Amino acid sequence: MKSSFLLMFLFSLTTTVFAQSVIQFSDDSDTSSLYQYKNNWAKRFKLGLIEYDTNDYSFRFWSFGLVIRITGSKDKPLGEIIRFVEPYPKDKSNKVFTKRFPISRSKASQIRQLIDSLQIELLPSDKNIKGWKQGVDGIEYITEFKIQGKYSFKRYWTPTAQDTLKEAIQFQNFVIGLDRILDLKAISQGFQNYIPFDSWTYPGSGTFVRRIKVKSSQKNGE
Repeated sequence: MKSSFLLMFLFSLTTTVFAQSVIQFSDDSDTSSLYQYKNNWAKRFKLGLIEYDTNDYSFRFWSFGLVIRITGSKDKPLGEIIRFVEPYPKDKSNKVFTKRFPISRSKASQIRQLIDSLQIELLPSDKNIKGWKQGVDGIEYITEFKIQGKYSFKRYWTPTAQDTLKEAIQFQNFVIGLDRILDLKAISQGFQNYIPFDSWTYPGSGTFVRRIKVKSSQKNGE
């Protein structure tokens, strides 16, 4: 009797763990190697996986060293900006730097409205858009949605390089809207003041930044 109960318990536990690990992708998701890169960044910089969120609504936007996350109900959304870098060149310490900036409820609400008005959730991943060109140099964006149990992962390579493709214009307007609402340039400049490295790179990009140190000089006799 005891062994039967134990077997039933182990079966139940295994089924629960397996069910939690299964991700229900939307039909228009991009499950290429970039998805694994995203997971690696999420683990390395402790960003979490929204695939397992229990909220009815979770959204995440990625660019180089940048994550914008909106979650919660439409009338009471929550949000944050996360900036992250790693030293360049990499060293044995394997250090990284991450900083979080809260998004006010009013701005989180504006972003929800922007997502809905531009129908970003319905926009296919770029590989499913006829005429969307790919390249090596450029900027890559990622969107994730977890809505009522269904998860989507989509990528968009350099929408400004797509000429007059209407889907590219649609997504670029979204990027512009995020920058307008959140003043991302100011966030980026402020973030750089906190970075503890002399030179760093934004994960996903092929460039690095070096801090310029200005030495103060004094005239003789002063």
